[in-house]
Amino acid sequence: MNPVVVDSSVLIDAILYVKTKPLEKIISHHEAFVPVNVLEETLFKTIIGIVGDSIKNENLFEIKKAWIKGIGKEEVENRFNVLFELIQNDLIKVLDLNTQIFKDSYLFSKLYGLLPNDALIAATCKHHGIRKIATFDPDFKRVDFLEIITQE
Repeated sequence: MNPVVVDSSVLIDAILYVKTKPLEKIISHHEAFVPVNVLEETLFKTIIGIVGDSIKNENLFEIKKAWIKGIGKEEVENRFNVLFELIQNDLIKVLDLNTQIFKDSYLFSKLYGLLPNDALIAATCKHHGIRKIATFDPDFKRVDFLEIITQE
C-alpha cells in the first residue's frame, strides 16, 4: 500500500463533524501516517469545537475556562477515542518529530509560504519519504513534492 500522511483537516472532519468516508477510504487504500503535531492540532480543534458549542462562545479564554471546569471533556474523550483505536489497531501510524524535521520546516515555511504547523507536516512527509497527503487544506498545493489525494 502507498504511504500517505493524514492532515488534521481530514481527522477533524471525521472526529468532530462525523464525516468519516474520506478517512475510511484513506485507511482502506493506503498506509496511513499521522505526525504527532497533527494529533495535537486535531485534539486542540476538537476541544475548541465541542467546548465552544457547549458554552455558545468562540472566545479561546472562555473555552479554556470551561475546559478547566470539565465542560465537554466526556464528549471530547468519546470522539478522540476513535482516533486512539485507529492508532492502537495500527490502522494509523504516528510519526515522531526531530530536530532536522524542525529545521527543514523553517525552510519550507519560507520556500512554500506555509504557516509553521503546515511546514512541519510537509517537512515530516519529506523526511519520511512520503509523497502523498490527505488534506482539505489548499496550502499544500504549493508544495511541489506532495500530491494531495483528498479534494473538497
